Amino acid sequence: MTDAAAQLTEADPESAGKRRIRTELWPDTDFVDVGLRGDTSELAEARTLDPLHYDGELERKKFVEAVAAVMDRRMDQDERIVLMGEDIHRLGGGTNGATKGLTKRYPDRVLGTPISENAFAGLGGGMALDGRFRPVVEFMYPDFLWVAADQVFNQIGKARHMFGGVNPVPLVLRTKVAMGSGYGSQHLMDPAGIFATSPGWRIVAPSTAADYIGLMNAALALQDPVLVIEHVDLYGQADEVPAGDLDYQLPFGKAGIRRAGNDVTVISYLSMVRHSLEAVEQTGIDAEVIDLRWLDAASLDWDTLGESIRKTNAVLIVEQGARGTSYGGWLADEIQRRFFDWLDQPIERVTGGEASPSISRVLERAAIARTEEVVAGLERVRAGMGER
Repeated sequence: MTDAAAQLTEADPESAGKRRIRTELWPDTDFVDVGLRGDTSELAEARTLDPLHYDGELERKKFVEAVAAVMDRRMDQDERIVLMGEDIHRLGGGTNGATKGLTKRYPDRVLGTPISENAFAGLGGGMALDGRFRPVVEFMYPDFLWVAADQVFNQIGKARHMFGGVNPVPLVLRTKVAMGSGYGSQHLMDPAGIFATSPGWRIVAPSTAADYIGLMNAALALQDPVLVIEHVDLYGQADEVPAGDLDYQLPFGKAGIRRAGNDVTVISYLSMVRHSLEAVEQTGIDAEVIDLRWLDAASLDWDTLGESIRKTNAVLIVEQGARGTSYGGWLADEIQRRFFDWLDQPIERVTGGEASPSISRVLERAAIARTEEVVAGLERVRAGMGER
């Protein structure tokens, strides 16, 4: 050890009796943000398909059926995939059926865990770094990320950068937003804002079954940790998906324009995309509704956002959860920095309230955003237009 250390160190001229790393071995400061995540070269040969521009044969499939079906397909094709989480191995596919049929087909690769998020998230992180596995970890509710915060943020999210950017961390973390379900304050948060402000994580948030298939396939191909956010309001929704196709990926970092318009750019994700479209129809405002799909800063479709903002000169960010930990706060700041010269009024936001929704149905509804709140947000934008 003494000989090894001698090859790396030299006497420190500024501290008598101490040694320092040899100056020729010091890293270039330009590397400070290099290696936080991979370069996505692993997606270069992927077959991509955007359901918004697909004209082939379609079939009807519930969102939750797509969740189970695409995982079944990937587990059949990739023996490295191992699932772990609470109750995923029973109850007919977990609490919502998202892992239906997988235990029977892959009994040794669907691992029901104790209520121990810190333990099994850490196990998943270690398996990902090992290189022989591609773990898919499920947090039954995203609020439980706080139980596993050290593993999720200090270990998994930072691992690639800590090891010089060369160690892949191919882990998928699935979780579901349960606002409106009556499960109370500890079981329904939207984790997008927390993960978007934490280094290393990529984030996807599909609003349709067809998007889910393409985004999960991309997540399972990436060599970075990916948070896949689902929403209980979408599980029972029947969507049209490409018939018999569970192998396509959505184009990396590409948002979807759900409605073209000229008056305001409405930016949303998950179930609030549908609420946004409903609100636009109710107000008659000619809004452009953008479904982000990819939420983290490194993957977000800045080109589509920029093109829309330069056209509309107004922005409304729509999300459902509490304002304090919201994704929109970070996004509004970034949009202002990038597109300030094209904004004719302050960025408007639709969010829930300050409090986490409680188990009371009345208070839960008062604490979250849905179509009515988006209507109010659009009316604020319309009022701003009148003041120009």
